[in-house]
Amino acid sequence: MSIFHNAVNDYAVEINDGQSSFNKETYVYKSIWRAVITQSLMDASSNSKKMFAKKQKVEALRWLLDEKHNNDFKAVCHLADLEYAKTLKQVKVALERGCKWRNDKKQ
Repeated sequence: MSIFHNAVNDYAVEINDGQSSFNKETYVYKSIWRAVITQSLMDASSNSKKMFAKKQKVEALRWLLDEKHNNDFKAVCHLADLEYAKTLKQVKVALERGCKWRNDKKQ
């Protein structure tokens, strides 16, 4: 599991059958916004040779890391119920690791 996924799990809202539909709906919306962040990490870590993917990579990196252009990222963190500064730190760590989704098997 990636560092980012661990962070998301730390913030995850547990849903049980006794919770109101409002809480379940809130959980769904937060999950969608968390998926937006996950997709941006996938785009930012892409090594595709296709021109479209290269463009997406540049845009994702700008969206995640460029403080002049990351107001949307801050808003998405808020909608995902994630603390922006902590999420940004975890995004940077994930990018340094190449956004590996699984740990390498040790032999």
